[in-house]
Amino acid sequence: MFGFKLIFWYWWALAAVLLVFEMLLPGVVFLFLAIGAAATGFVLLVVSDLSLELQLALFAVVSVASAVALRPTLRRLQGRTAAANINARAHALIGKTFVLDQPILAGRGRVKLGDGSWIVTGPDMAAGAKVRVAAVDGTELRVEPAP
Repeated sequence: MFGFKLIFWYWWALAAVLLVFEMLLPGVVFLFLAIGAAATGFVLLVVSDLSLELQLALFAVVSVASAVALRPTLRRLQGRTAAANINARAHALIGKTFVLDQPILAGRGRVKLGDGSWIVTGPDMAAGAKVRVAAVDGTELRVEPAP
């Protein structure tokens, strides 16, 4: 049709370029396209007389299928990283138990965490009482008595 024949390693070269884009740009889209290109190159290596239309269709189908199949796994892996809460430190404290640095009087007190101090809200309790962080409200931690 065009007089131009794609060779399997063209697809592999495209996959390599797409992987470079994946490393340089945000998001995960280029990974799925690279998987599609690599798979198309492998099929073309096995079946060398595949038409361009079938190659493009295979590339599209494998790219979409890899996105559908791998996306949940990638989201789960991203959720496990320590950096997931880097901009939401307070949310990482939910469920943790601490000792009150200052008493909670009239619903407000303080707790020392690491090198900082946080305002806590909750039922009145004496200094030294154990509390569990139940929720975060802006820069305040809502606490309850720890069991």
